[in-house]
Amino acid sequence: MTERPDYLGPSYDLRTPTEVVPTRGDVLRERARRALWPPRPEAWAALFALAVVALGIHGLWFQATLPDRLPSAIDWKAAAALLARDARPGDVVALAPPWAERAREVLPDRLQQQPDVPLVTLALPRYTQALEDLPGVRRVWLVSLPGAPGASRTIARDLAERSSRIDGPQPLGALTVTRFDLKSPLQVLAFLPDRLGSATVRVGDEPCQPDLRGGLRCPGTPPRRVIREVREVDFLPRVCIRAEPGDPAGPLTLEFSEVLMGSVLRGHLGAPGDAGLGTSAPVTLGVKVDGQEIGLAEEPAHAPGWRAFQFNTDRFAGKRLAVAFEIRSPGPGRPDLCFDAFTTP
Repeated sequence: MTERPDYLGPSYDLRTPTEVVPTRGDVLRERARRALWPPRPEAWAALFALAVVALGIHGLWFQATLPDRLPSAIDWKAAAALLARDARPGDVVALAPPWAERAREVLPDRLQQQPDVPLVTLALPRYTQALEDLPGVRRVWLVSLPGAPGASRTIARDLAERSSRIDGPQPLGALTVTRFDLKSPLQVLAFLPDRLGSATVRVGDEPCQPDLRGGLRCPGTPPRRVIREVREVDFLPRVCIRAEPGDPAGPLTLEFSEVLMGSVLRGHLGAPGDAGLGTSAPVTLGVKVDGQEIGLAEEPAHAPGWRAFQFNTDRFAGKRLAVAFEIRSPGPGRPDLCFDAFTTP
């Protein structure tokens, strides 16, 4: 007789599971978990003490190795000798990292072969085409401190993207010097801040007079002062013409004669330092060429910065004409104004 299957389904023999013996690693992990969680004051104190010891060791290592990572006096002299020998017109020096201001004391500020031509040292955080025009610059000598705190290759990468040829890096002790030949340098026909000494400056119809500090003193209450200098604008050093506020009765006008014109007049304006933070009035900069107004730029109230402006001058290209800048502010709280301007082909 055939055995009929159980209508309740198959049955299984559930044996007693095999006992798992914890390994030594399991025991240690469980002890560590119980010691750290839930957290107890003793555990937090131990972690804090460990962190203090680690930071102290790192600080001692940092102080002990810092002299070897920073350039010596001989390194700086070697870089200065290299620039004095090979720099030529159209060159500038860039620093990486930008805080390495010791370079301004040591590196030459003029060309050895042409003492009347300056060798400018720049300390900017970025050098991309969109951020920095670099007018008149053909080659950039990058002086780097690769072992210094905060050193990175960001500046070198920015310059490499703008260059057709790279020479270096040349190691000079704790320094490296690299020359970048820009592939499309911005040619400048006239850089107007350098021509302030020959400009006609007046407030309304009253002329301004030269002062003993290389600027001009203009009538007003208080009197205005106009000077070419390097000022901090938008947290970076800029070569500009700085005009101080004064009597709002008349505009401040700067007129440059015999300026060689190209297809474009470009420039920037901004309030130096913290001058623009508390101002309640905007400042406008009107531009005229040969008596014809070609554009207007503005520094808004409560919004300091280094703003670019650009005006088309195709109809004046190839001519030497008068270029005038008229600075106006409608009310009190007028900030100082810094601006630059240059003509390009």
